[in-house]
Amino acid sequence: MFAGRLALLLAAALVGTSAASAAEPLVGGWRNLHSASGAEPMLRDVPFAVLPRAATEGDRFAILDRESKRVVCCLVVDSPRLDAIALETRYRLPGVWIADLTGDEAYNRRRGEPHVYAMKRVDDLVDYAYSDAPEAYSDLGGLLLPADAGMDASGTLTLGADRYRLQFTSLPFADENGALDRYTLQPAGSAPALVVEVPFSTY
Repeated sequence: MFAGRLALLLAAALVGTSAASAAEPLVGGWRNLHSASGAEPMLRDVPFAVLPRAATEGDRFAILDRESKRVVCCLVVDSPRLDAIALETRYRLPGVWIADLTGDEAYNRRRGEPHVYAMKRVDDLVDYAYSDAPEAYSDLGGLLLPADAGMDASGTLTLGADRYRLQFTSLPFADENGALDRYTLQPAGSAPALVVEVPFSTY
C-alpha cells in the first residue's frame, strides 16, 4: 500500500542499490506538464525528465510510446538541474506534480536525489502523433531512454548492444488520486533489473 503521492519518486535505479553506476545505461522517466491554473505566464506541455544521475544541456533522449510499441527520438535537455523551488517559481507547477518529479525526503535518502531537467522536443517528436486509443496516455509521460535505444517487434528494448525484456504495471494510489507506473527492464542472465517508477498524481 502506498504512503501517498509525496512518498513516490519518479526515478530510475538498480533494484537493491542506492544509485545507478555510470556504466549502466542512463534511463529514467519523463512527464509532460503545464503550469498551475491562473499562473502567469501560462506554460503548457513542457516535458520534464527525471534521471538517477546527471545529464548536461544538449543531451538527447528517446521516449517509449508504450501503446504503439515504438521508441521515438528526441527529447533534449534544455535547462540546468532543477530543484523544487525552480519548478514552483520558474514553471509554476502545482505542488503534487513537483512531488511527482522530486520525491520526498525519505525516498531520496534511500535512492539519492533525482536529477530533474526541462526538456525540448526535436526531430520526430516535434509533430509526433501518439495513439488515440482509449486509455492511451504515453503523451503524458513514461519511460525515458538513451537516444539510440530501439524496440523490436517482440517488444524487447535494445540499449546499445544489450537487450532488455520490458514489463509494465500500473498501480492506483491508495487515495485513488493518481497512479504509479512501473517499468522493469530485465537484461539477459542474472543481472539485476532496471526499474523506473513514474507517478501520475491527479491535479
